[in-house]
Amino acid sequence: MGHRQFLLSVIATITSIFVVANAAAQSTNISRNPTGGYTQRSVEIPPGSRILYISGQTATDADGNTPADADTQADIVYGKVGQTLKDAGMDWSDLVKTNLYMVNPSDIMSIVKAGAKHNPNGIQAGTLVYVKALAVPEVLLELEAVAAKKD
Repeated sequence: MGHRQFLLSVIATITSIFVVANAAAQSTNISRNPTGGYTQRSVEIPPGSRILYISGQTATDADGNTPADADTQADIVYGKVGQTLKDAGMDWSDLVKTNLYMVNPSDIMSIVKAGAKHNPNGIQAGTLVYVKALAVPEVLLELEAVAAKKD
């Protein structure tokens, strides 16, 4: 099995676990996952919902410092998204879409661990893109998100 196939297999397995664990989520959004994996997942936002767009979050602090390791960066990034959701009166169950940009494919488990810690029941639609570089050389990953909630 090639590296790419292995990563896709790991992601699909973890995603399936998250979907099963999230069956009791209280989101107002409608999640569809016809294959039990991540490849055909979709989330519908009900009419009248508030929509929150979260800009790409990195682990760089206000002073321009970025931790060197992917584990710490992933934890900080997920923490920032979680705080933004909380500030908007939302929580992780209200996520409908995430876009994750990563420099190193070998850092995938950092994202998996941070996601399991902060968003263990995540069923949002998602995209993972490997890029050559992000805004500054120290940044290894960036997470942007969309959330919606019908009040």
